[in-house]
Amino acid sequence: MAKIEKDKVEGLCCECCKKDVATFKIVEDGIVCTWCGKKITCTPPIEFVFKGKCACCKSGEETTFIVDSAGITKCTRCGKLK
Repeated sequence: MAKIEKDKVEGLCCECCKKDVATFKIVEDGIVCTWCGKKITCTPPIEFVFKGKCACCKSGEETTFIVDSAGITKCTRCGKLK
């Protein structure tokens, strides 16, 4: 289960890990994985996180999606719009 804090979001999927265990630091124009440095451009704050399947991800497994303050939904594994 994801945990949204003021400066980070824990429990997200990323290309660098097999499950939803990555922590992303919230920066001015997006979020950055603290493990591999991958950046996903968005408009903080992060409003909501949910799990689902991404059409762009090749793994076929569920991933996590973020919904930012502009209402944009992005996959945290590949960074593409849902």
